Amino acid sequence: MDLDATVTILTGASGGIGRAIAVELAERQGRVVAVGRHAGPLAVTTEAVADHGGQAATVTGDVADVETAEAAVATALDRFGRVDLLVNAAGFGPPMPLVELTKETWDATIDSCLTGVYVMSRAVLPTMLAAGSGRIVNVSSIAGKFAEANRTAYCAAKWGVQGFSLALRDELAGTGVQVHVLNPAAVATGWWDTTGDPQPAAVLERMLTPDDVARTLAWMLAQPEHLQIDEIVLRNATSPWSP
Repeated sequence: MDLDATVTILTGASGGIGRAIAVELAERQGRVVAVGRHAGPLAVTTEAVADHGGQAATVTGDVADVETAEAAVATALDRFGRVDLLVNAAGFGPPMPLVELTKETWDATIDSCLTGVYVMSRAVLPTMLAAGSGRIVNVSSIAGKFAEANRTAYCAAKWGVQGFSLALRDELAGTGVQVHVLNPAAVATGWWDTTGDPQPAAVLERMLTPDDVARTLAWMLAQPEHLQIDEIVLRNATSPWSP
């Protein structure tokens, strides 16, 4: 995929991995529709995109809401004329034992990590299928490949992303629309400070960075068609798993 001037709908764009992906695309003169829950952080992402040579529009809302997804597609078409790429990078999932996991937190985790992937993918597909081309990248997690204690909701959601992605990839075979999955291990972002599981600086230093994930995504998409990569597991020094 030629990433120059790509039109991308990007969820989870308020910070962390999402913002790093937005900047990576901007450095290739990308045009980004940044989707997130809060206008303030999205404005910071928009400024970062502009500073790196790209263009951005924002849609504020919950990725699990159909209205948000429809607004993102409409914004992309109205502002930039097409949709080349959807990157589902939104995520949520505070660690806790199952006996402490409330239904509210379970629902929020599934909505952010899995339902949002479904809602956004369903919204962009008519446009991509009509064009006969497009890419969907689901930023899952190594927790969607290997289970971890105290993360039942998060693992369930990310394993769901795996199954969804595989099924959709088969469903779209021959249409020109391709589905990819990126499974990073722990990433050093401000997310850790919001989960009740803050990590020491020495541990954060050994994690992946958001830029690591963004560069890997760009590299994956840039491979020629005969070397297409459907899925990547991205490990780091803190990962106890061996794929």
